[in-house]
Amino acid sequence: MGRPKELTQAQRSDLLAKGYRPVEVWLPDIWSDEIWSQVEEDCRLISASEERADVDLWTEEALRETLRLIEEMEDKAE
Repeated sequence: MGRPKELTQAQRSDLLAKGYRPVEVWLPDIWSDEIWSQVEEDCRLISASEERADVDLWTEEALRETLRLIEEMEDKAE
């Protein structure tokens, strides 16, 4: 497709006067094998994180309970 036609100096000045400014935007090449590999890896990680959610919740709760028991034993020792 290439670049769009360049503006004349008059067109550029008119746009600048109206409050526009030139911006160059770079986007990922969605046809790139490298991009698709990264997308697939990201999707795999998201899927794995959802599968781990229950395990993470159980682990966090077990840690909270363990810390509570330790604190309770320390209080009794004082």
